[in-house]
Amino acid sequence: MDPKKLIAVLYNETPMCHKEADSDLQAVPLHFKPYPYFDLDISDTEEDIHEIVGALQKEGFDVFSFNIRDSFENLVKALTERRPNVIFNLVESHLDSSLSEMMVTGIYEMLGIPYTGSPPLTLGICQRKGLSKKILRANKIPTPPFKLVTDGRSLLRHGLHYPLIVKPTWEDGSIGIENESVVFSLKELKQQVEHILDEFHQPVILEKFIDGRELSISIIGAEDLVVLPISEVDFSSMPDSLNPILTYQAKWEPKHVAYHRTIPVCPARLSKKIERRIEEVALKAYRIMGCRDYARIDIRLDRKNNPFVLEVNPNPHLAEGMGFMRSAEAYGLSFGQTLGKIVEFALSRFQK
Repeated sequence: MDPKKLIAVLYNETPMCHKEADSDLQAVPLHFKPYPYFDLDISDTEEDIHEIVGALQKEGFDVFSFNIRDSFENLVKALTERRPNVIFNLVESHLDSSLSEMMVTGIYEMLGIPYTGSPPLTLGICQRKGLSKKILRANKIPTPPFKLVTDGRSLLRHGLHYPLIVKPTWEDGSIGIENESVVFSLKELKQQVEHILDEFHQPVILEKFIDGRELSISIIGAEDLVVLPISEVDFSSMPDSLNPILTYQAKWEPKHVAYHRTIPVCPARLSKKIERRIEEVALKAYRIMGCRDYARIDIRLDRKNNPFVLEVNPNPHLAEGMGFMRSAEAYGLSFGQTLGKIVEFALSRFQK
């Protein structure tokens, strides 16, 4: 590996980046045992970036990190004053909008600098859940029945069977998904749709709730794709008062009971036949959506073990020991090796 390769780890962190502060942490009491399952302190963005920079340096790269702080001028300045060989792209939003993620990669394209992860079109399509689900269905990739709504007037004719799950259309990281997102009646549906319209000011997606196992399928590679060991979320210890879903609280709020009752199991316990079917669906979704270098496909199995793609996540979170990296480590790749491979994919793409 050429130690002269200069890597710029770019990210965007401002006080306004998070749409939700901690929700009411007392909504669910913390008197369960054993407690806690995970640490009560969750790492912040700066800590994650520090770990990524350190791991890439150990892999032999010359690395610097830069927080663009919601500034186009900062971004261009960082890339022109010290032009890197590769951008490790960790920018997920701009000006508090997830839809702007694709625009940042467009700047990389115009500057002609190689960068890790998926291209602008893929990021833009996957960010728009209604559009991405239409593409999946058009290519015969199973995804739950859904309807996109922009106001509450059409809810009487949504044509779906309860229970449903109600989500903001343009968010990721489970932003806007809470225990009340699973609805069982028209009354609950109206309340949740109104909440999302008022809170997020964007279309709402209604989706048939698949009551079954939740799996994450991480994929890495350039021409030759590798499906990493499948990870499952174990909901078996979830209190009866909470729905078996990955809410915002379950992902990001260490003082909430759901955070300690959504336990990752990797590799998931699956028969070879079901595992092959899941991998087949995940790979097809990855390719159809134009993902590059690495991505995570979220899938639910119904009670008959039929897989349904919930989301295609290009450029998923890369914190050590979590999500994508958990599957990479189960495959036998260290944190640094995984990051190094992603860099090499971007370099080889540019050289070709």
